[in-house]
Amino acid sequence: MQKNISRVRSFFATFVMVSMFVSCDSTKTTNSDEVVESMSNYKYMDPFIGTGGHVHTFPGATFPFGMIQLSPDADTKGWDWCAGYHYSDTNIKGFSHNHLSGTGWSDLGDILLMPGTNDYYLSAGPKTDPDKGWRSRFSHEKESASPGYYEVDLLDSHVKVALTANQRVGFHKYTFPKTKGKKWVVIDPTNKIFGKVFSTSLKKVDKNTMQGLCHSTGWGGDRNVYFEAWFSESIKKVIFTDGKREIKEGDHFDDPNARAIVFFDETLRKPLEVKVALSGVSQAGASNNLLVGGGQLSFDEAKSKTVKEWHDISRVIEVEGCSLNQKRIFYTAIYHNFIAPNLWMDVDGSYVAVGKTLQANGFVNYSTFSTWDTFRATFPLLSLIRPKDVSNMANSLISRYRDAKDHMPLWELLGYDNTCMIGNPAVIFIFDAIQQGVPNIDKEQALEAMVDLATHDKISSSDGVGGIDLYIKKGYVPSNIPANVSKTLEYAYADWCIAKLADELGKEDIASTYYKRAQNYRNNYNKELNHFWPKNSDGSWFPEFKLNSWAKLKPHYISGNIWAYDYFVPHDMKGLINLKGGSKAFEEDLDHLFNTPLNMEGDQHVDISGFIGGYAHGDEPGHANAYLYNYVGASYKTQKYVRQIMDEMYKDTPDGMINNEDCGQMSAWYIFSSMGFYPVTPGSNRYILGSPIFDRVKWNLPNGKHFEVIAHNQSNESIYVDHVLLNGKPYDKLYITTKDILSGAKLEFFMSKTPNVEFGKEPTSWPQN
Repeated sequence: MQKNISRVRSFFATFVMVSMFVSCDSTKTTNSDEVVESMSNYKYMDPFIGTGGHVHTFPGATFPFGMIQLSPDADTKGWDWCAGYHYSDTNIKGFSHNHLSGTGWSDLGDILLMPGTNDYYLSAGPKTDPDKGWRSRFSHEKESASPGYYEVDLLDSHVKVALTANQRVGFHKYTFPKTKGKKWVVIDPTNKIFGKVFSTSLKKVDKNTMQGLCHSTGWGGDRNVYFEAWFSESIKKVIFTDGKREIKEGDHFDDPNARAIVFFDETLRKPLEVKVALSGVSQAGASNNLLVGGGQLSFDEAKSKTVKEWHDISRVIEVEGCSLNQKRIFYTAIYHNFIAPNLWMDVDGSYVAVGKTLQANGFVNYSTFSTWDTFRATFPLLSLIRPKDVSNMANSLISRYRDAKDHMPLWELLGYDNTCMIGNPAVIFIFDAIQQGVPNIDKEQALEAMVDLATHDKISSSDGVGGIDLYIKKGYVPSNIPANVSKTLEYAYADWCIAKLADELGKEDIASTYYKRAQNYRNNYNKELNHFWPKNSDGSWFPEFKLNSWAKLKPHYISGNIWAYDYFVPHDMKGLINLKGGSKAFEEDLDHLFNTPLNMEGDQHVDISGFIGGYAHGDEPGHANAYLYNYVGASYKTQKYVRQIMDEMYKDTPDGMINNEDCGQMSAWYIFSSMGFYPVTPGSNRYILGSPIFDRVKWNLPNGKHFEVIAHNQSNESIYVDHVLLNGKPYDKLYITTKDILSGAKLEFFMSKTPNVEFGKEPTSWPQN
């Protein structure tokens, strides 16, 4: 407990220090290196939330959607080190320049630097015995982080490390002890959080500059990472090593395990600043990224500009009337939604995707697309907050078809489709962006890329052959294919998106084909069992089995989560409700979901967590389930369960979420839900009402308007909606629309301690897709 208190104090101390750059009078015009106005929301963003438990976020410095995520690495093995750092760590290996945020799989950790003093080492040494290498112990009492900034005291070497980053450059500041003694920095291009290194090279270019390359493979595919590092002090000596022996001759070293120890003047008194830029294209690209991206910026100048970017983001949504904990959860959730996707393009517009070097014309190229997770809430949120960025992201995906002559990805990392997860989530993301009015997306090109993806069978790295050919032929994915039921349902939703876009463009043949395909979900509904059930290739049902065994479920449903997929027909909720026997039967079905303990046997999937009955909040496919009561007029039950999920599954501590944060999705669920609505069906332009936890929300929209949500009399006890006003008039719908938000409407909830079972009870109030 004392450690957490000290860390919070340290965080706020960092805030105060950063605030020294801020003008006290927010009405004054400030210089470019000053942060304007109050930082009242920025201070609630805590990068340590999510670094513990199984959440897998990192605490280091990054720029919104930037190429660089400069963060400490403590370990490269184990599921809880997917981001290279875990709050349980007690020593640090070094600071590398790219990291994944909240994913369930590992990679990156490229180009690690580590400062030290006195005795130097040829390797990092084991985590269990940091005295045998360049590792250093640290404590959370002497560690702090805020968006765009990280600092820590290395207790063994007595070096204070400060980190910041802009779009393409990582900035380090190392304050060495003032006593005379060796002062050195390790450059380790062999560092990987996951993957295999083929070759590395290092070169001293001049008295202030080092360059190098790592060729590796991993979740991000076969890739090259070039770097250039500039030091503010002259390099006195470089020792190259392969981790076992010293190579003292020459100014370069090529080896599968090349590392360099760069020495500086032993009498150095002022902090050593280091700037590092990466490129996936070429050494010249890394050099240009450093020159243009870092330029003449000092560490403090870069930090100030990046902090201002995060401050501006923190002002997009203003909330009032909640606890400190809820504010910290909310604004950290916003922070998490601006970490990925990531810029993946050099300053000259060149980038690597699907193994080809390409040129971005008319768009900014991004990668790190966890679309299977993020199409659900992250991208709908970003489309409303940052439509120009989302336009570039959508065009990045479309370019894989248009420019690279390939297919849009399932899960793209550094331009490589690692084909993790299932379905065609890029289709849903792009269609939703178009529907929300995101500019500069060519609908014709988008449709071509969607149809191409929907007729191409991808082999999932996590879930086997896609089965799209059989899905097209039979109308379902047969039971012998992994995750077959989940794949049928996911394909059907994406097909609906294609049909809607084709319809909009007047392409009747395509629309007709994909509207029909969108109904394929019906082919897996087993009426007798009242479940979406695996079906054999010959059309017969897979033999019945008991649902208390994870081993029986995992071959047919993602993570074995039949309870999420039993309700995953977001594009045709009316059809699903009819299949399940009508509105009353559907309500009872949901009651069973949320109130019946599973009592499972065997090993469950790591992503299945955060249970309320059979509902598992740790697994994304079920994220909309609590909102489905609205589709049958029992909205008060939605209000009850979304409040319970917010209360039980989110905290403002390192283990602040119930499972992988997944590049923003887990946080985006909270952002929407805490404001009182959620996008059950991205692409429908409808947001389904829930139970807001703030007295007031003011959304500062990019079009200059302000969407406002007022919750009268809301509290921990007053969780039920008695009635609603929209723009001052009685409103009986259980949803609002994108148009309502973007027009700057005023939505008022009147809350009560007791349920109003009549609110939204009539079918005319229910959402219709």
